[in-house]
Amino acid sequence: MINIIVGPPGTGKTTELLNICQQKKEQGVPWERIGFFSFSKKAAYEAKDRARHKFQASRDDLTHFRTLHSFAFRHLAVKEDNLMKQKHWKELSSKVGFNLVFNDNDDSVYTNSNHQFINLINKARLKDISLAEEVRLYPDPINMVKLDYLNRVINKYKKVNELYDYTDMIVDYTTDTVSTQFDVLFIDEAQDMPRVQYNMVDKLISNSKEVYIAGDDDQAIFRWSGADVDKFISLQGTVKVLDKSYRCPRRVFRLANNIITKIRNRRPKVWQPKEDEGKIYRIPHLRHIDLSSGNWLILGRTKKIRNEMIEEILLEQGYWYGRGEHRPVSTTVLGAIDVWKKLKFGNTVTLTEVKTLYNKIKTKVGIKHGHKTMKVENDKQLFSLQQLKDHHGLLVDGEWWDVLSSLTPFEITYLRRLEKIGEDITAEPRIRVSTIHQAKGGECENVIVLLDLGKIVYRSYLKNPDDEHRVFYVAVTRAKNNLYIVEAQKQQGYRMYGDERMHDDL
Repeated sequence: MINIIVGPPGTGKTTELLNICQQKKEQGVPWERIGFFSFSKKAAYEAKDRARHKFQASRDDLTHFRTLHSFAFRHLAVKEDNLMKQKHWKELSSKVGFNLVFNDNDDSVYTNSNHQFINLINKARLKDISLAEEVRLYPDPINMVKLDYLNRVINKYKKVNELYDYTDMIVDYTTDTVSTQFDVLFIDEAQDMPRVQYNMVDKLISNSKEVYIAGDDDQAIFRWSGADVDKFISLQGTVKVLDKSYRCPRRVFRLANNIITKIRNRRPKVWQPKEDEGKIYRIPHLRHIDLSSGNWLILGRTKKIRNEMIEEILLEQGYWYGRGEHRPVSTTVLGAIDVWKKLKFGNTVTLTEVKTLYNKIKTKVGIKHGHKTMKVENDKQLFSLQQLKDHHGLLVDGEWWDVLSSLTPFEITYLRRLEKIGEDITAEPRIRVSTIHQAKGGECENVIVLLDLGKIVYRSYLKNPDDEHRVFYVAVTRAKNNLYIVEAQKQQGYRMYGDERMHDDL
């Protein structure tokens, strides 16, 4: 029996799955007979971590809490050395004369390349269609001779070197005569799976007694990379819609519904917002928003928009922010400042910390020649400021901006402003920036959404608006309280306000 759980934004889809998992454990189902698989590493890790705390389970207990490609990797006993990596793509580049830079984020099957041929080949495989079929769907002319040649070379290279990519492992598991059997099978984030993963899931379902598939077609934002949202919409089974959001306030809920009801093919669903009214602001430019306090999530449609229309303005205005693990100033600079402050307060520091400090001080300007590498007999030794001056070539003293001579004028001005306004640059940033796709699953009290699309996305939007409706539905539903809509700075923007009734909420 297949149970379909549809979870609109903030309704606790993963919580629902874990509650069902708890019921099955109480009924005596052992961990090795429970499979819990998700589309991305991020979602799989979150589910595993929450299950570990909820059930007081060990990591070994939760061995089947993972991504589908990770499960296939273990089942097929593939070795790490047999995985296709960046070095292999570089070697292939030299063989074929194409620059096959491969952006492998190791988070899902949707790795992508800077070369359109690689993306076409991968997309055809994910959709389980021929390369010729995928080319017919592509909007621009393609040199089929070169494309076929590259496809043959890649396949031969992988075969000769016994290499696998994610899709290879999914396909090989699906065609393998042996399959793991589960009493209970959970599939999360199913709306983002491509056809090739659904083939694997079909095999898992055929060997499972009870199945729970969770997702939300309204939040399916990876169709451009091969996700088969129509497959999720057409799934047959007992459907349960989680109907109460614990994230979205009323005004955001109404705007989100106004966006998503424009989609032609979707699962009908009724859900309710939380009790708070919330606020929506329509803003002409990001510069007009005061970001000096509170927590913020700022979303751009593409990396280019994120970098040029968000991050550049934040730097210009002197705000500290984070993009994943990235920070505006490198951790080595922050580390050097921290070490210098310790020394100025009279504390001692380790050899590693001294090397971090010296790395940001120019030789002959702040350190005597021959001392920068800090060659000492005892690597456990601690150092004071006076010891560094007397015995280890330190020539300078004063404030950190006077001492760290390798810093750029921008870094000094930017960091001094942050210190002046009391921003804690050692803590998790109050302001986070992201593309909409990377923010999926996230939430924040204050969310800013830029409506700019960029030329390529705008052209696709005009042909098939449903994909962008889903993307901006995901964007606005990240807001827990205040939502700021920043007007498109160019003509290529998403049309958020098609319904005049929405103006009362702005």
